[in-house]
Amino acid sequence: MKAAVCVLGLALLCSSASPGASAGLTISGPQAPVLEGDDVTLECLSDSDYDMTNYTFQKYSRWMRSWVSLDSSQYLRCWYFSVNITRSDERLLMHLKDISEWRNGPYRCVRTDNRTGEVEASEPINISVIFLQGISMRRLHSWSGSVSDVLWAERGSTVEVQCSASASRPPLYEWSQELSDWILPSDTLVLRNVNEESEGRYMCQARHPDMRSLVRSRSFQLRVVDQNPLEVRGVVSGLSFGDILLFIAVPTVLLSVLVFTLLSLLLRHRNRQRKKPQISLVDGEQRAPIYKGSLQSVYSTSSDSQPLVM
Repeated sequence: MKAAVCVLGLALLCSSASPGASAGLTISGPQAPVLEGDDVTLECLSDSDYDMTNYTFQKYSRWMRSWVSLDSSQYLRCWYFSVNITRSDERLLMHLKDISEWRNGPYRCVRTDNRTGEVEASEPINISVIFLQGISMRRLHSWSGSVSDVLWAERGSTVEVQCSASASRPPLYEWSQELSDWILPSDTLVLRNVNEESEGRYMCQARHPDMRSLVRSRSFQLRVVDQNPLEVRGVVSGLSFGDILLFIAVPTVLLSVLVFTLLSLLLRHRNRQRKKPQISLVDGEQRAPIYKGSLQSVYSTSSDSQPLVM
């Protein structure tokens, strides 16, 4: 009995701390998943109120772990959420143009009482966005994992290329070769003991499991060479812009910055040495004191006929 009372008290405490769902306040929108790039419209509906001044839309932010009001002048609306909310003909609408995958999640409609400050919220609606982004490739067990349009391989070696794509659900991968009916249902292409017959264009295709018409593809040309200087030179010429930037341009820039920094420190040190005051022997003789019995001569630029009386 005590346990039931405790559970009931905890439930009442939680319900008072958060906005309660109202049966008369609803939010309408798509009930099925939407495709990335489509336009989506949500509407806030109330059975008892036609004035939508105190109503607004909210979206739950997993990063902030809270509900964020979208109908405001905050930067989140303009920069992150980028929504268009209109109030016309006693209707409150929110338009999501060109919806993307980071806009999926729960939305709800909220009414705030200006007199009491009480908040009334509708049951949330969850928008699920179907998306399949571009394909990336990387060469496994290689010092350079990037894959350009042309992939060079040594005769007799093993070529392993992995294909991946970002999607709302894990996509289905398939490898194929141009001008051939050969198909490999996998995300990793493995070619062992490659030779001239292995050359050709290989294409990776990623297909969304929920929408088979949503497909992304990428390909590369395989060329097999021997390790002689001319062909190695051809391999270097086949590097992509990213490879050149990573292995040639970036080290060159870093080395130039290091040399420039060392030269700047050296010049600064030499300038400091030059600015130090220099004491000449002549100035030293002019400032040297005269003592009784001193054998040091007195330096003078003018003649003096009067003897020095000791």
